[in-house]
Formats: sequence, structure tokens, C-alpha cells
Amino acid sequence: MISKLWGGAIAILGLWAAAPALAANPAHVRQLLETKECRNCDLSEANLSGVDLQRAKLTGANLIDANLSGADLQYADLSGANLTLANLERADLRYAVLEQATLYRAKASRANLLSANLRRATLTQANFSGADLRQTVLTTADLSGANFQDADFSRATLIETNLRQSNLSNANFTNSRLNQANFSMTNLSNSNLANVNLSYADLARSVLLNTNLKRANLGGAIFRDAQMTGAVLEQANLRYAVLRNANLREANLRNADLSYGDLRDANLFEADLRNANLTAVELGTLILCRAILPDGSRSDQGCGRRGELDLP
Repeated sequence: MISKLWGGAIAILGLWAAAPALAANPAHVRQLLETKECRNCDLSEANLSGVDLQRAKLTGANLIDANLSGADLQYADLSGANLTLANLERADLRYAVLEQATLYRAKASRANLLSANLRRATLTQANFSGADLRQTVLTTADLSGANFQDADFSRATLIETNLRQSNLSNANFTNSRLNQANFSMTNLSNSNLANVNLSYADLARSVLLNTNLKRANLGGAIFRDAQMTGAVLEQANLRYAVLRNANLREANLRNADLSYGDLRDANLFEADLRNANLTAVELGTLILCRAILPDGSRSDQGCGRRGELDLP
């Protein structure tokens, strides 16, 4: 009996030793709640859910694994703060400053970041699904491997931003600035990129199924090996773009400017190229089976290749 009790006590002590202790400094938490100012403080694992932290000064603060869900952080200064694994779900971060902040694997679904400053921030593998990122500044930020499904980036600035391997399906990028951004291997299916500036951006091996790129500036952009079935590229600027081996089945390229582009080995099966500009484009290796050519005629070039059916 005694041995059983002793064994149970050891098990309880083992569990207690294994359980992570709250690391937040109580004095720092109290200081933040009383003054809304706690620069370089230790607030890791602190429970600040729903707390009013408008205009709080939290530069350089340690907020690793902190709970800030539903918190009001409007105009807060979190520049250089460490928000790794932090919970920011439904938090209000409008006009907040998160420049050079670390949000690695942070949970921020449906957070409101309207006009926030995330310049040079690290958001790798974070979850920002459904987040409001309108008019945010994400210049040179690292968003690789993150989830931004259903997020709104309209009028945002993402110049030279790294979005490699991120999930951007159903995202809205209307009128945003994305030139020289890295979208390689990203999922942009069903996203809205109408009127965006993606000049010289890297979209190699990206997935753009049914993506809206109408009137987008894609000059010099790289779409090598991209999956673009059903993409809307009507009136898009694709001058000097690289679309080599891209899959553009059933894509809408009406009135698009493809001049001087590299489309070698691209698949344009049943694509609409009416009034498109194909000046200096090498057409010999293209699959144009059933595609509508610039003059309105139907092509049979490439029919029977890559499994396409021959014309009846």
C-alpha cells in the first residue's frame, strides 16, 4: 500500500516537474496593465486576452506564447517584440507598429491589422486566415509558409516581401503593390489580384487556379511551371514575363500584352487569346489546341500532345 502511495506521489511530482511554469514577470504584467508601457518586458505566456492595450508601448517585449486574443492593440508599438506562438486571434491591431517584430507560428486568424506597419517583420508559419490586412505595410517582411487563406490585402504594400510556400487561396490583393515579391510555390487559387503591380515578381511553380489577374502589371514576372488553369489575365501586362512550361489551360488572355515573353512549352489548351499582343513570342512549342487566337480563329496546334484530344 505504502509503495503504491509512494509511486503515485512520484508520478504527481513528475507531472508537476514536466508542466511548463508561467514565465511572465508579475511585476511587468502589473506595470503594463497600470501604465500601458512596458518596453523590453518579460510577458511570455501572459494572459492578456481582451485587455485594453490601446497605444501601449511594448517595443522589444517578450510576448512568446502570450494570449492576446481579442485584445485592443490599436496604435500599440510592438516594434521588435517577440510574439512567437502568441495568440492574436480576433485582436484589434489597427494602426499598430510591428516593425521587425517576430510572429513565428503566431495565431492571428481574423485579426484586424488595418494600416498596421509590419515592415521587415517575421510571420513564418503563422496563421492569419481571414485577417484584415488592408493598407498594411509588409515591405521586405517574411511571410513564408504562413496561412493567409481568405485574408484581405487590398491596397497593401508587399514590395520585396517573401511569401514563398504560403497559402493565399481566396485572398484579396486588389490594388496592392507586390512588385519583386517572392510568390514561388504559393497557393493563390481563387484569389483576387486585379490591378496589382507584380512586376518582376517570382511566381515560379505557384498555383493560380481561377485566379483573377485582370489588368495586373506582370511585366517581367516569372511564372515558370506555374499552374494557371482558368486564370483571368484579361488586359494584363505580361511583357517580358516568363511563362515557360506554365499550364494556362482555359485561361482568359483577351487583350493581354504578352510581347517579348517566354512561353516555350506552355499549355494554352482552350485559352482565349483574342486581341492579345504576341509580338516576338516564340509560338512553335506552345500547345494551342482549341485556343482562340488573336485574330479570332481556332488553333489545332499541339492537339494530341500531353493527352489533349484531337479535334473531331
